[in-house]
Amino acid sequence: MKERRVVVTGLGVISPLGNDVKTLWENIVQGNSGIDFITRINKDEFPVHVAAEVKDFDPTKYMDKKDAKRMDLFTQYAVAAAKMAVEDAKLEIDDSNAERVGVWIGSGIGGMHVYEEQHQKFLEKGYKRVSPFFVPMLIPDMAAGQVSIQLGAKGINSCTVTACASGANSIGDAFKAVQRGDVDYIITGGTEAPLTKLAFAGFSAMKALSFNDDPKTASRPFDKNRDGFVIGEGAGILVLETLESALERGAHIYAEIIGYGATGDAYHITAPAEGGEGAARAMKQALEDAKIAPEEVDYI
Repeated sequence: MKERRVVVTGLGVISPLGNDVKTLWENIVQGNSGIDFITRINKDEFPVHVAAEVKDFDPTKYMDKKDAKRMDLFTQYAVAAAKMAVEDAKLEIDDSNAERVGVWIGSGIGGMHVYEEQHQKFLEKGYKRVSPFFVPMLIPDMAAGQVSIQLGAKGINSCTVTACASGANSIGDAFKAVQRGDVDYIITGGTEAPLTKLAFAGFSAMKALSFNDDPKTASRPFDKNRDGFVIGEGAGILVLETLESALERGAHIYAEIIGYGATGDAYHITAPAEGGEGAARAMKQALEDAKIAPEEVDYI
């Protein structure tokens, strides 16, 4: 069977630079940064003082207040961004297509907020005070599950958990699901809300975070004086569908995905293999998937 072409027709975002695509893009173009001193926790308790926090987020703009209370922040972000993306794609999900609409949203760590909150309740008041929604709010795949429930998408429902690559891998896996015909449309991306005391403690102990106290210069991944990453939060969601469907619907096409590659280094739990051979193999996979010869790409 001929492989189907897959395009991007919808965008949605909750981010430290804006809670919609237009605001995010304007801030990027203007060179603004979403990094500032952390307010979600007491920064004086930790050696790291900056983070990229989402600001002015009101979940009740996107979901019922009762539903929001049964979701961790990472799931709320995903639901909000997914609804924006589906609206942007002008995709109507109903009985005629619901079983052909999938959801594939990654999260590296899931519900850290609810984990810390419920653990404290357990220590102080015992198991009877732990919420019956604790586990459903905690697990990383609940973002995909709640998006499915909120939007009525009944196709494949999954979550890729691959640490910092969870969102990118989820988009790649979703692309493959549409390409091979598992679904005709898929809501995909990543979501994270790890700005908690325990997360800060863990990453600080690893010495993985930047100890730079200047929010404007703390994130500098390609600088020779870099000293770690800046932890952040938010969600980015896309709607993918077949090219045929997009043309038939008259949908706006942002881009076409033509190849995807993913590899493991078998080297170290955090550091990449020396020489970047893992990334090179992933690129080779993506080029082969796209049926592009390496010599046709001038930067390899």
